[in-house]
This record gives sequence, C-alpha cells and structure tokens, in this order.
Amino acid sequence: MYSLAPSPAAPRRSRSFAWLICLDLQRDYVVPGRPRYVPANAGVVEACRRVLGHARQAGWRVVHSQERHETAPTLMFGAPIEGLQPLVTESVFFRRGLSAFANPAFASKLSEARGADVHLIGFSLPDTCLATALAARDEGLSLTLIEDAIGTGAAASTAEAARAVLEPHARLTRSALLFAQILELAR
Repeated sequence: MYSLAPSPAAPRRSRSFAWLICLDLQRDYVVPGRPRYVPANAGVVEACRRVLGHARQAGWRVVHSQERHETAPTLMFGAPIEGLQPLVTESVFFRRGLSAFANPAFASKLSEARGADVHLIGFSLPDTCLATALAARDEGLSLTLIEDAIGTGAAASTAEAARAVLEPHARLTRSALLFAQILELAR
C-alpha cells in the first residue's frame, strides 16, 4: 500500500479549506467497448461518487478538467459520467494536453489553492493523473491522490511505475483513510 500519512508537523486545516480536482470523469472510461474502458473502472466511479459527494457536502472547492473532444463520434463519450456531472457552481476546464495545467485558466484558478489541501480523483493514472500531479508540484501545490478513486487504465506494471514516480512528489491515500482523517480533524 502506498499511503503516506501527512507530516506530524503539518498544520491542521479546516475541512472547508480543501479543493478537489475531478480529472476526466468522462463516459469514455466506463462504456464497454470504448478504447479506455477497463472493467475495474466501475469501482473507481463508485469511489469518485463517494469522494465528490463528501467534497460537496463539506464545502470544498471542486474543479473539473476534461479532455477536449473535437470530433462528433467521440462527443457522447466525452460527456460526464452519470452522477459525476459538474454542478453549475463548479468550474469546468477543457484541455488538449495531458495535464490539467495545460489549460492556463485552470492553472490560474488553482493558484488560489496554494496552502490548501488539494485532492485528485479521476482517470487515468499513468498519463493524465501523473502529468497533472507533477505539474501541481511545480505550481507549489500540496496534492493528495485518492488511489481508489483513480482509474489505472493500463497494465498493473504501468500503474505501479506511475505510483513510484508520484510517491516522492504527492501523497497517495485511499478514500476510507481520507474520511477517517477528516473525522479526526472534526473532533
């Protein structure tokens, strides 16, 4: 398991002083027969629902980054996954590059998150999540990837390599541990 506990010296922050990046919560990852579909993504979607629901209830700032689909046949698969659609109060940023930070407006918005807890859920660990997490570090953000709410979308060895690259630069945790930490902070 690759969970890294926060540093004991890290200041405790209120639950509302947190951000959630929702990366590529798009149908292309959950529709059988699509190139990005992996059966395990069904469990990832459920974990994403739990984390997103918690973030909204706790008053976190929620931002969405989605890959821009230019062609009509992929338009319906570029739509958000049912139940994970952005609310009208949540910013949505479209990008052409791997990292969410490829969109300058996203980078500008996330500059507001410096000093806050920033969490990431979505697809796909070996490419877009990895690129976004490394870019977040370059932007001076403290990022936590919620492992069970991130689809690997690739062979286990590729996902394991992506985790190894991330480990020194971002925290990795599971949603149950995140919720347990939040409950402890509330005491």
